[in-house]
Amino acid sequence: MAKPYEANSNINRLTSWMARRGWGRTEVLTTTGQLSGKPRQVPVSPIELGGSEYVVAPYGEVAWVRNVRSNPNVTLRHGSRDRRVRLEEITGEEAAETVAAYYARETFPRPYMDVPENPTMADFATKAGRFPVFRVETGA
Repeated sequence: MAKPYEANSNINRLTSWMARRGWGRTEVLTTTGQLSGKPRQVPVSPIELGGSEYVVAPYGEVAWVRNVRSNPNVTLRHGSRDRRVRLEEITGEEAAETVAAYYARETFPRPYMDVPENPTMADFATKAGRFPVFRVETGA
């Protein structure tokens, strides 16, 4: 059973601060609040696979996921580089493969992801819907 996820504003502030300085692979995702219409920022760790870039929501359907579903035009920032992009939600095998690669690369969210300790691709295929995945499309 996965640990329940609770947002940690201190960790989010630290990783966002690092991303704004161009440190590490974390980027700051800016969405538009679906109810407020105000900019909302959260750190994410995009992953590249097969020539495409993806953003994975390892904690499930959190606020930024709902914001992206409402308005997929977002900004990704790393250092001084801002990219206006569109996030296209994907499902199925492509999503499962992306979540598996993300899980292999990122250690921090693993305890919160509801998969066995040594997951197989079948485990990710079964649980893929629990971790929204978005393909980064340029030209938003």
